[in-house]
Amino acid sequence: MSTPEVEKPNVVVVGGGAAGILIVRHLTAKLDLAKYNLVLVTATPYYTHHPACIRMLVSSAGSLEDAAQIPYDTLLTRGGKQLKCRVVVRKVVGIAEELPNGRGNGSGSGGGGRVDLEGGESVEFSVVVLATGCSWEGPLAFPYGTKEEVGAWVKEWKERFEKAEDIVIVGGGATGLGVTSSLIAEFAGELRDLSQTKRITIVHDEPLLLSNAYPDSFRKTVAKDVRRRDVAVIVDDSISSLEISEASTIRTEKGRLLVADLVIPCRGPRPNTDYLARLGDESIAATGHVKVIPTFQLSGHPRIFAAGDIVDWDEQKQAEKYGAHADVVVKNVLDILRGKQPNALYRGCYESITIANGKSGGNTYYSFWGPELQFGDLVSTAKKSKSLKVHSTRRQLRLIV
Repeated sequence: MSTPEVEKPNVVVVGGGAAGILIVRHLTAKLDLAKYNLVLVTATPYYTHHPACIRMLVSSAGSLEDAAQIPYDTLLTRGGKQLKCRVVVRKVVGIAEELPNGRGNGSGSGGGGRVDLEGGESVEFSVVVLATGCSWEGPLAFPYGTKEEVGAWVKEWKERFEKAEDIVIVGGGATGLGVTSSLIAEFAGELRDLSQTKRITIVHDEPLLLSNAYPDSFRKTVAKDVRRRDVAVIVDDSISSLEISEASTIRTEKGRLLVADLVIPCRGPRPNTDYLARLGDESIAATGHVKVIPTFQLSGHPRIFAAGDIVDWDEQKQAEKYGAHADVVVKNVLDILRGKQPNALYRGCYESITIANGKSGGNTYYSFWGPELQFGDLVSTAKKSKSLKVHSTRRQLRLIV
């Protein structure tokens, strides 16, 4: 059974995270909404601001739940007025490029398809943008559902962190995802702010923290600053089984025995792309990321775009880059709808990262495609550690001006 649609064709954005919501907001300003419906399909009824999530899970400081989870009816406003975008809160289970009964999509230029939803319904599209982000494990694996259900999850983890005395943070496995690896250091910093007596140990499967997207000098500085806060750092080792023994121990692959009453996995997220199985291996990389050409189109699928964390592009996955993704995607979507060949190309972004080490410390790196700059506590605290980028994100999303 298909969801009833008006006669206008749909432009559909799947996923309302950092990339998806920017694309939606751009389209509300540039898409001819007299000719097209704009539809956001999202698995949850709220946007999650990930930089605030670690502190939200560990501590009650700052009451971050409202800052970290923003309802879409709040996000999809401009000048106090609701934007013209239909929001469908449902999990996507598949993408099909053929419309039922061989019908056209109403765009006058052929093509299109449908987004299949959990429960058997679907939403037809003239053009679709996929921005479904990643799935995490451990504390960051928030349940799909209401804010109340997520609130119960957060409360449970706060209690677990409060009670634990010997905490092991397990990193690694996120090749090329230095941002993911930074979660290891950020969890350690938040836990040390929570308590000066907890024993905290990091186990990372590379010789240095983070990934080789960043210079060794920066990676060594991050580890030094983490150790300075009385956190043990074990590198070039890993833990395959996260199960804690009856004796409250856990063993590394190299045989080191660690005391543990809580293990936090930070081994990297998995892109949410299972619903694209029908498109075949030519569209999905071995990592599960979506293969795109510089227009952000899937090769051979001109009416399917992808952006954000799920894209198979040689860069670190960071929300700060997704404004540039959105600019390219929106220009090319509009060209497709006009029957033109898309010509906006994504050329990548320079690498930068700020790693919070608690509320008043951290490390910052900028590359600018050549010159490299590194900063310590003062810059990092102002940029992220104190505010967790709540204000800058709200400004980017036009919630404040």
